Amino acid sequence: MTAILRATLLAALAASSIPAVATGQGTSTDSLLLRIELLEGRTADLEQRLRDLEALIKTEPSRARSVPASDKWQDLGNWRRLRTGMKPDEVRALLGEPAHVEGGEIATWFFGKFAGGGPNVTFMDGKVYRWSEPRQ
Repeated sequence: MTAILRATLLAALAASSIPAVATGQGTSTDSLLLRIELLEGRTADLEQRLRDLEALIKTEPSRARSVPASDKWQDLGNWRRLRTGMKPDEVRALLGEPAHVEGGEIATWFFGKFAGGGPNVTFMDGKVYRWSEPRQ
C-alpha cells in the first residue's frame, strides 16, 4: 500500500512541476523568442537609419564649393512667411543662400547685392531675431 501511495504522490509531484499550457497558447519561451526577433528587427532598422544620417553628415557641402545663387529672396511672399525663432536651415529653404554673411553671436545674412544694407535676416542664438524685406 505504501508503494502505491508513494507512486501516486510521486506522479502528483511530477505532474504539478510541468507548466500547463492551454491549447493555442505558446510557451513563455516562444513568447520570449518572438520578442527577441522583434527587437532585433527594430535594432537593425535603427542601425540603418543611423548609417543613413551619418552618410548625410559626411557629404555635407564643402566650404570650398560655390553655392548656387537663388532668386527665392526676391519673392516678397517668402519674406512674409518668416517668423521669429526660425532656424537658419528654415530661412535657407525659404529665401535661398545669402549673398553675404556677417557672423558672430549676432549674425546677419544679406540677400541680393550687398552694399551695407538691403534685405537681410538677423539671427540671435541661432534663431531669427529680426529681418528687413526687400523694397518693391
